[in-house]
Amino acid sequence: MIYSDYRDNPMFWLRRASLAMRKAVDEELHAHGLTGAQFEVLRQLWEHDRLELRSLQERLGITSPTLTGIVDGLVGRGLVERQVTPEDARVKQLCLTAHGQSLNEQICEAIEQAHARLLAGFSPAEATLLKDWLKRIVANAGESDHACS
Repeated sequence: MIYSDYRDNPMFWLRRASLAMRKAVDEELHAHGLTGAQFEVLRQLWEHDRLELRSLQERLGITSPTLTGIVDGLVGRGLVERQVTPEDARVKQLCLTAHGQSLNEQICEAIEQAHARLLAGFSPAEATLLKDWLKRIVANAGESDHACS
């Protein structure tokens, strides 16, 4: 099907919605002095407490130099620490500092508020339906929904 008006294409609106969501979340993160990439590292650590750098790199699908830059920023702010593993001093792992742990609730609450603002006017059933449709698009693209966890 060819769309005569790009605004009739659902993918146009999906992209616009994605950009709006990213902007809303980025604004919340910026208010806490974080980038989206830094949040993703913190989110992984909030869920797993300690992670080896290589494991974190694989989970996020980023290169080692990229991860190093992100981690340097978090270490500089006192949110995470690099430590050697007890089993092998050559293997580095990241762990949260008390300050990094303390941000979990406040940042996640801010992001939830941004998500709620974006879903304002949707009933719970509509929000569930939207989620199901978006998951289907992800599956059609050959991605798995567990990649986001």
